[in-house]
Amino acid sequence: MNIDIVLDSHLSSSELAELGLLAEKHGIRCLWNASYLDGRDPFGNLAQLARESSKIKVAPMALNGYEMHPFRMAMNLLTLNELAQGRAEAMIGGGGEVVMALQIPTEKRVRYVREALEFVIGATRNRPFSYDGKLFKVDKYDPQWPTAEPPFVWAGANRPQMIEMAPKVADGVFLSDLSVNLSKDIIGRSLKTRAKAGKATDDFRFNNFIAWYVYDDLAEARHEARRWIGFRALFRDYMMLEFMSQEEFEEILKFIPEIYAMGPADTDSVEGLDDELLDRCVDELTLTGTPDNDLDRIIEHLHEYKEIGVTEMCIELKNNQAHGIKLLGEKVIPALR
Repeated sequence: MNIDIVLDSHLSSSELAELGLLAEKHGIRCLWNASYLDGRDPFGNLAQLARESSKIKVAPMALNGYEMHPFRMAMNLLTLNELAQGRAEAMIGGGGEVVMALQIPTEKRVRYVREALEFVIGATRNRPFSYDGKLFKVDKYDPQWPTAEPPFVWAGANRPQMIEMAPKVADGVFLSDLSVNLSKDIIGRSLKTRAKAGKATDDFRFNNFIAWYVYDDLAEARHEARRWIGFRALFRDYMMLEFMSQEEFEEILKFIPEIYAMGPADTDSVEGLDDELLDRCVDELTLTGTPDNDLDRIIEHLHEYKEIGVTEMCIELKNNQAHGIKLLGEKVIPALR
């Protein structure tokens, strides 16, 4: 199982390049740049690393057809891929905080993701390329300048309708914050769907996003994990009911705005909500602890994902990124080989 990392778009291009080159040195497969409402554009932000690196893949996430036309996705991805000499990837999903902030209705979500995937994959591989979808169209797109191998394109998918669509269209399925049991179920269903569609399954890949707070200072690690726990999709009942009761989940739902507000406010508790519930979410939905006391347990947990068929784990590094990269390269990656 390979290890990817994701860094957010508040980091500058030079910071991304420095961390990306360190990650390349430590055997990390891919650096993903997450797109945020108040962050930098991930395509442009990855350009410096694309030029300066030689092995590590560079990838924007998560793209969607609501705020960006697939033609622009394809053009930007081809450009980044040329800079990286064929080492670009991308993940296309069905929304995110930018879509929410722009108040774009996320109707026809599965169709939006499917057509965006078909468009981007076709436009980056076929010459000339025409597409006549219900949402997106193009006539004879035929750029002559791309020379690199086409980019790998992931579908962001967790739910049943997406999982029914994604294996038929994408190069791989990108999961988010899912447990071993939920991941195993999706992998099994995805491979069956792909085989039924007459497509090869031996090279189909599965990535799973998970947050990493493994710091030397346990108090700092727990604080950061709780601070950002709202972004682990606490509103998803199919995730939460694996480790809490319906009544506890409903209690969490009462405080979703306050939980989200902890991140920008740099706090780790919500008045009126039991801290034990937040701690349980941290323990179940993130990789949190210290290298001395928790790394063996975390590596064992990652092995569980490897055994069920997860081919990449995408580790989000929020703080102490260089420290996390070195731990991953020196301790985690060798243990997963």
